[in-house]
Amino acid sequence: MNYKKGGDLVSLKQISEMTGVSVSTVGRILSDPRHKCSNEQTRVKVIEAARSIGYVPNTAARNLKSGKGRQEKIYSINILLTRSDPGALDPFYDEMLMLLEKELRQNSCIVHSIMRCTEFSDSRIKTAELEAIADRLLASQQEADGLIIIGKVTHKALEQIKAKEKNIIAINRDPTNHEVDEVLCDGARIAREAVAYLARLGHSKIGFVGGCHNESRFSGYQAALSELRLSPDLDHIYDTTPSEAHGIAALQYFKGLPDPPTAIYCANDILAVGMLKGMDRRRLRDYFPSVISSDDIDAAQYTRPMLTTISLPKTEMVRFALMILLDRIKGGHKTVTRLELEGRLIIRESCRRNFDQNEPEYYI
Repeated sequence: MNYKKGGDLVSLKQISEMTGVSVSTVGRILSDPRHKCSNEQTRVKVIEAARSIGYVPNTAARNLKSGKGRQEKIYSINILLTRSDPGALDPFYDEMLMLLEKELRQNSCIVHSIMRCTEFSDSRIKTAELEAIADRLLASQQEADGLIIIGKVTHKALEQIKAKEKNIIAINRDPTNHEVDEVLCDGARIAREAVAYLARLGHSKIGFVGGCHNESRFSGYQAALSELRLSPDLDHIYDTTPSEAHGIAALQYFKGLPDPPTAIYCANDILAVGMLKGMDRRRLRDYFPSVISSDDIDAAQYTRPMLTTISLPKTEMVRFALMILLDRIKGGHKTVTRLELEGRLIIRESCRRNFDQNEPEYYI
């Protein structure tokens, strides 16, 4: 990605000319990652244009106006997403990426490169293969000042990344055991809170939908059942990756069981969104389990019923991550730093007390 350090910064007007979108709309999109456009393609065009030319707000003008008189150094940052790829359907990572890009722009930073690699989150990938992947992905990116990893990264993959990158921070749900700086929201703790809430509503047959192989949220689900002295049922576990379609498939699987769970914890919101869509009365008239999930993506508040979920503090996660990374780049700290933030239970409408006979409206 081409950019100018210390030179003239790309203006909103230039992005407007590139995309055919008004300057005011460009400004709103770049200043607010959650800005809703009448046409989603408009937002995508503006963001991609800003990425391609390394847009940074004109801090020089702001500093002169405020009397500071000197422009800050512009840092270039690589971003690595390990739990998604260009065809991924989980919007959580797109939301995190948009928030991070906004935070970078506001802190005199530009995105040098955005990389995606699901292999770095898979513990089954061999070291030699990870080394080859790291060489291919990171060898040409070393002129950047730092790297931000979003998503789970295995120990073997992290060793390969550390060999090629000096300034690293991870934003994730699974601790890296103090190997690099990190900001996290503990996935196991999130799962325990979700399952405990279902138990307080009187549910004892609680299912799980999500990844089961070395996943902190699945471990938390298992731990919660043990803590609550609830008997686990292997038939109530549906191992899958995040997507709406997989959520619908999970619901159909549970409906076919002779004794299905009355409540389900989905490891990701997008799976829960799929389950709620699958509860359309025209498809499944007689199975309406309570559903709770994790992440609090934007779509969670627009489902009907609205989705109960554990909200991750995404804005704070990216803000603190960038603060820590820039401090390391500037030589402010040498030891590995770990910051853990709490998730927050958002009670909406998709969970009800067990044996409640009043059926909600399940459609989106």
